[in-house]
Amino acid sequence: MSRNLEVCAFSIKDVIKASSIKPARIEFCENKTIGGITPDLKLIDSAVSSGVPIFPIIRPRGGNFIYTQQEIDQMITSIKLCKEKKCQGVVFGVLDKKFSVDVETCKKIMDECKGLSATFHMAFDKCKDPLESMKKIIDLGFDRILTSGQEENVEDGLQLIEKLVRKSSRRISIMPGLKLRSSNIDKFLRNKEINDFHSSCYVKGEFSIEEATLLSEKISNS
Repeated sequence: MSRNLEVCAFSIKDVIKASSIKPARIEFCENKTIGGITPDLKLIDSAVSSGVPIFPIIRPRGGNFIYTQQEIDQMITSIKLCKEKKCQGVVFGVLDKKFSVDVETCKKIMDECKGLSATFHMAFDKCKDPLESMKKIIDLGFDRILTSGQEENVEDGLQLIEKLVRKSSRRISIMPGLKLRSSNIDKFLRNKEINDFHSSCYVKGEFSIEEATLLSEKISNS
């Protein structure tokens, strides 16, 4: 199985830069300061024209991942528009008030994702029981989970990430992310069961094509 770099881009400028290294996909967001929200849908056409598979984040606001019905309806509308704009996937996650995966709501949203690849994003890192939550996400039909191992830095979450990889039995891709950089990716590349890697490639507060290139080369040569 090939190993892939997913780049997180927060602007069309970053999308254009990232597309030059031909990553497996680009998670497209706006507003990095609050962890990313759904980008202006008018920008998605420009992102898709980059030629790289575009996966917009479907997150109507910052803060927690417990949503009102109005917000859920907004998420479903966003997914419909992403399909119309020829995106190849979406990234989302919904939790319930017990900080577990909201299976009923996620199922409704997944019904709108037919034809798209789906990533359960870092809402996973707020779940109280990561193993049980992973099982629910697998049963819902997600393709991958983006996680820092429930830590503020993916490097500190390595132990949980490797446990999730083992327990997943290849039923889903566990994708490490959050401050994943060329300086620490070797720790994750040693595990041959990890095939997807996620990075914003930020250095000194902005996207670095040099960092993206180095990450891509390390993954390709692993």
